[in-house]
Amino acid sequence: MDPTAPTAEARPRLAVAYGEGSVDAMAIADAARGWCDLLWLVDGENQSVAAVRPLLERFGAVIDALGASPAEAADALAPHSPDGLVTFFDTAMEELAVLAERLGLAFHSPEVARRLQDKLAQRDALRAAGLPTPQVVALPADADRATVERLGSSIGFPAVLKPRRASGSRHTFPVAGPQALGALWDELAAGGPEARLLEEYLSDGPPMPQGFEADYVSVETVVSGGRPTHLALTGRFPLAPPFRETGFFIPASLRRERQAEVLALAAQALAAIGFEHGCAHTEVKLTAEGPRIIEINGRLGGGVPDMLRLATGVDMMTLAMQAALGVTPEIADLPAATAVGYRFFFQPPVSARRTIALDGLDRLKLVPGVESVTLRRPLGSEFDARDGTRSHVFAVVGWAADYAGMLAVEAFLRNEITATYEHA
Repeated sequence: MDPTAPTAEARPRLAVAYGEGSVDAMAIADAARGWCDLLWLVDGENQSVAAVRPLLERFGAVIDALGASPAEAADALAPHSPDGLVTFFDTAMEELAVLAERLGLAFHSPEVARRLQDKLAQRDALRAAGLPTPQVVALPADADRATVERLGSSIGFPAVLKPRRASGSRHTFPVAGPQALGALWDELAAGGPEARLLEEYLSDGPPMPQGFEADYVSVETVVSGGRPTHLALTGRFPLAPPFRETGFFIPASLRRERQAEVLALAAQALAAIGFEHGCAHTEVKLTAEGPRIIEINGRLGGGVPDMLRLATGVDMMTLAMQAALGVTPEIADLPAATAVGYRFFFQPPVSARRTIALDGLDRLKLVPGVESVTLRRPLGSEFDARDGTRSHVFAVVGWAADYAGMLAVEAFLRNEITATYEHA
């Protein structure tokens, strides 16, 4: 037993909002092991939570109150005397902010939580702070086609249509002009009304240093008491249509002077929305006019903890949990990388609706450096590329000694994996 580890009586208690889309429960439990006790705040009506509830109960008390009002959730959580609150997914951020305020826990304020959830509120805050932002117009959920085309004509094209509240590029599309916007609006309206934004498309930037990268990156940050610590710059592979992620890697390939520019912009953006506590995943496009904020997410970036661990050995999960408990991370910005950590998404064609057959995964698992291959859904399950990045068939996580080694894995995915689809 480690004599320096805190006793059970001395360990802090951390409430973790957990649900569909969260970081894996075992990864959270591993990060807490030996130094803090977990309180799982869940919505018991959620099927994905019900499936793992026995596992959650092995690693802490389970409080079924995430689907309740903030007042009811606070009443349910208070008897467990939490010392902090953290979430690793986007859902219920504003409700959690009110809950934290009621219990006196360090978390996003309700206003900051709204800016993290509502893309229009976030753009307004960035613009008010003097940061350059694209033109944007709000499209009400109940607007008809003529109204949408009229409102859309007030900004420049090409543009991007996206939900005001969503993640993972769900229902995010390029739009060439007002008529294309109207047709797309009618198509989406058939699935139910939703408030959306139309944003001016951020211009494409100059060639990237290595030539294979997409022209945007993300900054992975842990913030404690308003003090940001930037743990990584994550590079990207080109998107699959309409805006689906295909791959990420740490460290990004940016030159040192561009790194400093991007990190400074991310810090300014976090300050602009009032971000004081927790993890931030800030996406930045490297446009012809300079770096511009795409969006800020108040959570860990998808797959970032694994990539950061493989590239640098840094445990971002533990750092995020410490920050939620008021402990300032004792680590410098951008810890040195000794390898390249990567995560690839195998994306189907836009027209695909089911994967009927898939060959090559067994060989992929034997490629040096590959750590895990995760099938997104069973073969034969229905999916839709309009749902964004989560429409991927499988994901692969691993490490390589350099970019060339990573590109060899990307080439394996393109050339050695065979998928057969049923199309719309």
